[in-house]
Amino acid sequence: MAREVPKAGQPDMNGNEEGEDLRVPLPRQWDLDALKGMQLTLYQSKISPPCCKLRFLLQYYKVPFRVVDGKKPGSTYTKIPVLDIADRQINDSFIIVKSLAPILQGRPLTQDEEEVERQVTFGLMIAAEKRTAGSVKELCACGALLGGVLGCFLRASSCVICCVGPRKIGAGKQLKSMKEYGDMLRDHLASGEFLGGGSRPSVLDVSVFGVLSPFARVKAICIDELLGHEGDPLRAWYDRMRSATAGVDIFADAA
Repeated sequence: MAREVPKAGQPDMNGNEEGEDLRVPLPRQWDLDALKGMQLTLYQSKISPPCCKLRFLLQYYKVPFRVVDGKKPGSTYTKIPVLDIADRQINDSFIIVKSLAPILQGRPLTQDEEEVERQVTFGLMIAAEKRTAGSVKELCACGALLGGVLGCFLRASSCVICCVGPRKIGAGKQLKSMKEYGDMLRDHLASGEFLGGGSRPSVLDVSVFGVLSPFARVKAICIDELLGHEGDPLRAWYDRMRSATAGVDIFADAA
């Protein structure tokens, strides 16, 4: 389907391309209260890390939304996640988080925060998926978490996936080790309690924690490699986030 180019100053109703900023930013007058009164639809997959990140973010800020499993019908953008806010479509979890930050927390991501979000979305997340795809045990846990026919298929085909998945996931990308991504997060955290620099979680904190949530749920080894040993400042951050988000459960319907 050919993509129709909108006129200057008009929002693109099919949304942005991956990694591309919105042609027309979301209205400045939109705040958290306004967002809670709008109709939001998330096109997603239950155990997809970027989709988990967005569900976690919206639940944490208590923004009502509905989920639709799968790609958005009729859209020229054929990946997930896609977030519809009223008549606006936003594609790519990185751009969605970046666009929602001023609304959810009252300020945009700083340049440093945006770079961390970028590295987590296009690096750490893919590296963690690659590691998980190489473990039959973790793939079976993913299948159990997914549930249904697709979950059964994932468990049944885990031996095959663990042989071919790691070679395909992230192919052509210069991915770092989990320890290196952990060091990147530690450098940003420095001596602070949260990645956003304040005394409570920021959008960046919730986004990063949301990315890690499906891996933690299936007890993926890569989480321990990322967080380090007991007493590590990044693990202490993770424990603080777990306490701060105790009321959020994006897998509440899972067995």
